[in-house]
Amino acid sequence: MARQEGGRWDVGVADDSVYVERISESDDKVFEDLLAPDEARALAKLLDKYADKAEESKGSSDAKRSDDKDNKDSDDEDDDHKDDEKDSDEDDSDDEDEDEDEDKKDKKDKDKKDKKDKKDKKDDD
Repeated sequence: MARQEGGRWDVGVADDSVYVERISESDDKVFEDLLAPDEARALAKLLDKYADKAEESKGSSDAKRSDDKDNKDSDDEDDDHKDDEKDSDEDDSDDEDEDEDEDKKDKKDKDKKDKKDKKDKKDDD
């Protein structure tokens, strides 16, 4: 658990996924998500990249404008990367893989909902 001014981040492992939660100073849940391990690594890489840029800029307004542009570029790169993953093989014989991916996503969504329902029930007690 990382605590800093303005709230804290809670991070853990849940159902073979990385659980990420943002809690405000007043202990209100602001954000929560379950990430696949590869998604968590990609997010960590982006966070490192922008943390380095923030340290280098040290509050420069020019750097902030540049980071905003880089943020948009990064989003575009992520979209391109997703397209690359889909098109990584030249023959489109991965229909079974796509079905498995959908099944994993459905399971992940169900697990996430079950965990939230369980936590909400616990909070009600």
